[in-house]
Amino acid sequence: MQITIKNQSYQLPIYLPDATLGVARSLDSLDLARVGLEGVMVNTYHLINRPGETVLKRLGGVKKMMNWPGFVSSDSGGFQLFSLLQKNPDLGKITDEGIVRYNGPKKQKKTLFTPEDSIRMQFALGSDVMICLDDFTPPTADEKRIQQSVERTIAWAKRAKAEFKLQLEKHGFSKDNRPLLLAPIQGHNHEKWRAHCSKELQKIGFDIYGLGGWPLDEQGKFDYSFCQKNADLTTKDSLRFALGVGTPKNIVRLFFMGYQFFDCVLPTRDARHQRLYVFRVDPATLNRQILSELAAADRLDEVFDYLYMGKGKLATDAGAISEFCDCPLCRQTDGVPQVSRAYLHHLFKIGDSSAWRLASLHNLRTYVKVMEVLRKVY
Repeated sequence: MQITIKNQSYQLPIYLPDATLGVARSLDSLDLARVGLEGVMVNTYHLINRPGETVLKRLGGVKKMMNWPGFVSSDSGGFQLFSLLQKNPDLGKITDEGIVRYNGPKKQKKTLFTPEDSIRMQFALGSDVMICLDDFTPPTADEKRIQQSVERTIAWAKRAKAEFKLQLEKHGFSKDNRPLLLAPIQGHNHEKWRAHCSKELQKIGFDIYGLGGWPLDEQGKFDYSFCQKNADLTTKDSLRFALGVGTPKNIVRLFFMGYQFFDCVLPTRDARHQRLYVFRVDPATLNRQILSELAAADRLDEVFDYLYMGKGKLATDAGAISEFCDCPLCRQTDGVPQVSRAYLHHLFKIGDSSAWRLASLHNLRTYVKVMEVLRKVY
């Protein structure tokens, strides 16, 4: 399946690494392209603060600042603000008008971040996929708070869509050559309110519908049933973005539920914590049908595994991180990998920053390979 964004075609499914402030930590744009990535996820709210809208406009947007040839999706900033205010309510509050921020507990100065502000900033970024500001439904919310979250998300989505149309006209975008707009579906696991949210968002009309909320159950396990129900709320031909998901196993399972876009911090975050993703089998022997059968039987652990670089036994292991990987570390010349397990173990042991970069390159290439396998029909 292909999708065209601003006259550029991309194959689906697609994975976007976290590049919150215009950088995937320890990596540059050449690194990202080198492992086959086609897009990144940046954060609107954080980029408003650094480097700021004025700088971004002068540079021609975040893609030019990064010298990034792929596409950029921009998170609205809603979840980050929710997380900040949940940890410290003295720093702000969520209102029907938007998200209020205070400069400190004395609340001497406040700023307001609205759905319109988020969209205008995303146009300043030059984003290809823009996300509406939404009111994230807290996992512990009672029904009254869930209803408030859903109704506010719908109201903000209407305002975002109206501002999006104004900005399209202002920037001279045509109907067939424009960025896409995504609306997250909220309501946590309350079937009535999540269904209502989806129905009303579809009435407004968006290009992509997002998996809003927290995809974990009360025991902290990934809730596949929740994700399936969310996918079923939109039409069969809808584009769906599994926001914040997940491990290779999670991604494969959700792909077969109908999700085509994925973004997650895990591959780079885990890389920094010495957790590397590896295939148990040669991905060249896999295709969509095989993964579908394994996913249905809950046997994806036969395909994906982890390697923990802190283990002492790796100190003398001259082998590749993964025998089935073609990343810059694992490529071999005369049977010798570019970077051995022993050397990467050593780099982590001495605290050298190159360990982050190398481990991140490997993990991201693994995610790209998962996308490539899912694109193979036979």
